[in-house]
Amino acid sequence: MTRFFSIILLLFSLNLQSYATYDVNENCLNAWMLLMDLEIDKAKELLAEEIKINPENYYAYYLDQTCDAYTLLINSNDKGYEDFIDNYYDKREIMDDKDVDSPYYLSCYSEMELQVCIFNIIYGSIFSGMRKGFSAYKNVYKNLDHFPDFKPSLKMDGFFNSAISNLPPFVKWAASFFGVSGDLDYGFSLLRENYQSQKNIKGINAEAALFIILTAKINKTPEIVYDFSKSLDTNISQTFIHSYFRANIAYRIGKNEEALTTMESMNISSTPFADIIYNYMYGKILLRKLDPSAGYYLSRYLSNLEKKEYLKEMNYNLALYYLISGDTLQYLDQCELVREIGMDINERDREALYDANLDYFPDVNLVKSRLLLDGGYISDYSKEISKFNYNESHILGHQLEYLFLQARYNSMINNNELAIEQFEEVINLGQDTDYYFACESALRLGNIYEETGELAIAKKYYDKSVKLYKKEYYEYIEDKAVKASKNI
Repeated sequence: MTRFFSIILLLFSLNLQSYATYDVNENCLNAWMLLMDLEIDKAKELLAEEIKINPENYYAYYLDQTCDAYTLLINSNDKGYEDFIDNYYDKREIMDDKDVDSPYYLSCYSEMELQVCIFNIIYGSIFSGMRKGFSAYKNVYKNLDHFPDFKPSLKMDGFFNSAISNLPPFVKWAASFFGVSGDLDYGFSLLRENYQSQKNIKGINAEAALFIILTAKINKTPEIVYDFSKSLDTNISQTFIHSYFRANIAYRIGKNEEALTTMESMNISSTPFADIIYNYMYGKILLRKLDPSAGYYLSRYLSNLEKKEYLKEMNYNLALYYLISGDTLQYLDQCELVREIGMDINERDREALYDANLDYFPDVNLVKSRLLLDGGYISDYSKEISKFNYNESHILGHQLEYLFLQARYNSMINNNELAIEQFEEVINLGQDTDYYFACESALRLGNIYEETGELAIAKKYYDKSVKLYKKEYYEYIEDKAVKASKNI
């Protein structure tokens, strides 16, 4: 996702330069606000009106493509992708070589290229996408060389530093192939500086804040922006996008009830785009609560889904819903859908594929226990896990999961001595299996020892986690273990 810039009426007070062909005027700022509320059709109508009045306002063309990028990210098919690419080239034909002395020229160009890069990769043209991404990268730093004081450039500089440090496995080769590098901490500092420089510009401030939040999610550390997301001014925090990601962050860090409360306060009546991603998030939140209505929202999301991303993830979530509802045949049917349809370019989808391919049938009490523990329902977890009889279990996968969940639980209630003992037992029992439990147990032992200041022991376990990792496992395990070991 994307953007930046400034309002023409405030140019002098903001000490920014004016460029007639990149006019960040009231229409553009209002379009930004509509986009942040996912009222994308209204935003595009306003931009069409702006282009009709000012056909040489190239900022409006850039923002119009950004609206299309949001649409494509939320829900679109191959035809939508093809239209997006065609529209990109149509816009570039209008914009190329026009007002090239404006700092906005390469700034907008690079971001438009990056959007094409992302969708090229998602829709299978990986090398074409990486070439477009490299071109965007070069244009960002060319613009910084020419206009070092142009504050909107901070966003893309920060994004590239952060994103390159978190490339997914299937494109990690690109960093060395193209000779690019990133610095995660520096990237975060640039994104925060970008937000501070534009926090009083409506619409643009919400997008600047969004980049900080999305970067933390890409880095698999949503907890570091929890306080930031809750501290935003109401004109930002009450937009649909920020309400959604506030709930998403709470969900990711085990504050499921807070996520639920946030979602229930949101208005989804104004746009179908909001309804789609609302169902996605709300269904997953309700599933962790073991709420029977979770199935309605999961099914509703899948019935309206055109894109192939998140298809495996949500079919597996629906499979879990059927499993905990007692319908094992439907669970198996949904797992077959996970294996057969969708794409595995997204991390959530790859995790779903791993789970659907397990060589044992899940124990329903353990599944319920894991969902409750993930959601932060500690007392409900204790009641549910007590229904599983470890001593009568003869399936190694069940035994490992039970011990792993109990170790996580004891770690959460600061019973570290018992947690360490149980994580160690998981490693001893599971390190030669094809299950992820031993690998993640080593990671979590590293976390415990790092928190208690025993860094040498922590590093030993982080390195052990990396050694135990197999490419089929959840990617966050290796990612976190590698970064933690390097930090120590």
